[in-house]
Amino acid sequence: MSAHRYTATLLEIADATATAQTGSTYAIVPADGDGQVDSNQGFRVFVFATQSGGATSPTTDAKIETGPDGTNWVEVATMTQLTADGSRGELKSITALGPFLRARTVLAGGTAPNHTARIILASDGPFRLIKKA
Repeated sequence: MSAHRYTATLLEIADATATAQTGSTYAIVPADGDGQVDSNQGFRVFVFATQSGGATSPTTDAKIETGPDGTNWVEVATMTQLTADGSRGELKSITALGPFLRARTVLAGGTAPNHTARIILASDGPFRLIKKA
């Protein structure tokens, strides 16, 4: 079993909004003095989200994306979609990460729902996130 005790917040939406959000783009780099080989370092993501309101089949998705250049993205983890008022917390595995990553929410429905979200990257080894300008 691996303890994922190193964490960094990728996206936090504390005040409910009916607008989809995209977090900052981060470069993921080793922490100072990190002796762990990258291929041995495991990553997971904690996703906590709420949804309320909206009309005509409102939904909320939370996604974690990675890419080679901070411009082109592929999904590496997705929260189980919220389809009704309520909340969800999940721990999702990530099998691979490129040099850049970001988190975002996607809303749908005739009228988008209000939502909050907190998305946290976790690892069994130290790492740092550098915000891309």
